[in-house]
Amino acid sequence: MKILQKHPYLNNKLMVSALIPAVLTLSSGCSVNYVNSIRIPFLSQNQAVQEELSVQQRPMAQGNTENTDHHPAAVSATVPGMGMTRTVNDVLVSAGSGDITQISADELEKIGMKLKEAELPETDSENKAAVSELNGRQQDAGLFRASKYAYGRLNEHEKKVYVEICHAIQGMKPEVPVSSLDVDEIDKCFNCVMIDNPEFFYTDGYKMTRTLLDGKLQNITFSPRFTMTGKEILEKEDGIDSYVNRFISEMPDLPDEYSKAKYIFDYLVENTEYDTDTENNQNICSVFIDNKSVCQGYAMAAKYLADELGIFCTVVYGSAGGENHAWNLMRLDGTYCHVDITWGDTSYRSSSDGTAGAMTDYVFFGASDDLISENHYVDSIVELPVCDSLDSYYFVREDRYFTERDPDRLRRAFDRAYADKEEILTIRCSDGDVYDDMDEYLFEDGRVFRYLKGNGKARYVRNRDELTISFLLT
Repeated sequence: MKILQKHPYLNNKLMVSALIPAVLTLSSGCSVNYVNSIRIPFLSQNQAVQEELSVQQRPMAQGNTENTDHHPAAVSATVPGMGMTRTVNDVLVSAGSGDITQISADELEKIGMKLKEAELPETDSENKAAVSELNGRQQDAGLFRASKYAYGRLNEHEKKVYVEICHAIQGMKPEVPVSSLDVDEIDKCFNCVMIDNPEFFYTDGYKMTRTLLDGKLQNITFSPRFTMTGKEILEKEDGIDSYVNRFISEMPDLPDEYSKAKYIFDYLVENTEYDTDTENNQNICSVFIDNKSVCQGYAMAAKYLADELGIFCTVVYGSAGGENHAWNLMRLDGTYCHVDITWGDTSYRSSSDGTAGAMTDYVFFGASDDLISENHYVDSIVELPVCDSLDSYYFVREDRYFTERDPDRLRRAFDRAYADKEEILTIRCSDGDVYDDMDEYLFEDGRVFRYLKGNGKARYVRNRDELTISFLLT
């Protein structure tokens, strides 16, 4: 499935009210690319040639510009970098067609795989002990909790390579042989591993070593690139656990998946600052420990929390407004939909009185393919579920989506917002004609004051690009 970009995103996208102007600035995030660079081959005595192909993470966000010395002689093409993932012990969980199912060790045997205890690398004793503790934590977790959507989209041979890569990262192995001689297939499987789970935050690329004999490829070994020691990983995991425990303890009793996903959305927006300069901004550590990140960090953190709450979620890569971008695709109460938390994290400032505050933009919470395609382009490594319903769209669920001028529904929306003590009420129109009609109705004759309470002042933001009007209620 390809979602075409209909028009570029406008940085200065707001049509600001002439009554009391307010400026809303959207933070747009960037994803990462994995760029291939080939190292110098060497000859062994038996004339076998070994080539090392290094695939490293290239941060696309500003402020994290490590030089990876890319070479044009790369064997495989540049592909979008995907997420992070966690270990597999005795069970994988797949969401292949969308329904989460358990894949047992017996089924893995059908593809010739057995997940055995990871061998500890020969490192210093302190790090070896830390890796041993990591393996113990993973085994104590029992069933592998995260949905493995990308895994479920692979063929049987690709699944085998996928599991071998998981096993290499799990055991922090310097290198492992893989059951493939195709560098593009290995690259695809690695990226699927990274899509499926955010817990391998300490891996940001890999190296493949190809052995050739008389010009014929004999085998390929896979070497994950680790950015942390075992001890550092344990420290990060403790910080992540603390954040997640707080997130769950503060969560009210919520009735459905939509409400839980909205809680994730709001929690990340309220507790994360968009910052391209923060450390680890391509993984969950930036969100859960530093409380600062960019789009990839937001998307991987949302995936992690959705897994905790049992909500189907995967990470989507592509572009928005011409820039690399990452967001999520969720299944909420049976409806597949797009959720872009980065673009939900906005700020506004009133130029008339100098006040400042935070505003959450829900235009891409629960969006269909048609809605997200207005300024997002999907470039996914696996086929994604079709999102053709608005049943879980924020404005539909909250009764703030207008397909025609409806003063009675508008009154109910304002009354409910005031009753719930909301600071901002945003309504969305289905198309430009409805927006223009609603805009004329509210502002041409000052009818907006029939709905607003207070001192006779109106503060609002008009955004025709997103077909929304936001009213500041406090």
